[in-house]
Amino acid sequence: MTYKTILVPLGGGDNDPVALKAALAVARDFDAHVVALFVTLDPRDAVPMLGEGMSGAMVDEIMRAAEGESNSHRAVARRHFDDVVRDGGIALREVPGAEEAPSAMWREVVGRVEDVVPAEGRLADLIVFAHTTLDSDTQGYATMETALLGTGRPLLLVPRVLPAGIGRTVAVAWNGKIEAARAVAAALPFLRGADRVHALTAETSATDAVAGSRISQYLAWQGVNAELTILKPGSEPVGETVTKKAAELGADLLVMGGYGHSRMREMILGGVTRYVLNHAGLPVLMVH
Repeated sequence: MTYKTILVPLGGGDNDPVALKAALAVARDFDAHVVALFVTLDPRDAVPMLGEGMSGAMVDEIMRAAEGESNSHRAVARRHFDDVVRDGGIALREVPGAEEAPSAMWREVVGRVEDVVPAEGRLADLIVFAHTTLDSDTQGYATMETALLGTGRPLLLVPRVLPAGIGRTVAVAWNGKIEAARAVAAALPFLRGADRVHALTAETSATDAVAGSRISQYLAWQGVNAELTILKPGSEPVGETVTKKAAELGADLLVMGGYGHSRMREMILGGVTRYVLNHAGLPVLMVH
């Protein structure tokens, strides 16, 4: 297994260049193809379902405004794509070439973001987003969560300041749950190529320290020598303990499962996923 297709959903905001640069960095490591996706809104989808009481003039005005806003975001996103690809010296390509080399393409699809991104994401090996928060970018955060919950594919979430490399020192957050297992499987290309791998298990009422030794044994059979660290969070949130330790170890990638509990429960009560999505200062590979 390796990464050959990398999807980068763009929204025409400041996070676009961050996600694109990270995707191209990974593409260089794996000779992968980056697809920059922009979803163009169908103006008809902007008209609220209010039934009677909305005049034809009101409908036309709403549709024109939505189309104008979508076109404006599209122009910004396309400029970001062109600039990052040009500066990165990456070839533009729409079909596989004879030689193994990183490449990129621009793709536009008309529809609803919540429908298009999951459908396109299921045909990618990796989906890249810049870290954002619900408060700072509601649409971007919602798109990221939609991809996490609706694709079954790994997401690579990157901070605004990218490390020199992604995947040289990898920390694996392991609790024995199915989401963590999916994340480890999805991260194997990074893990096999890493200089150092650290397995982090937080000992809690729900997770026994033995789980850490089991993941170390599993990775050894994959040719990955993982150094085990047992964490004792105490009263500190598990997500904070894990991200702090990963940073302390010099990790440039954290691998973890996403939303082991229900998304609604984490929204209300907090949780590891919610903490990491809002606070991680390093790249995170996450799978639901």
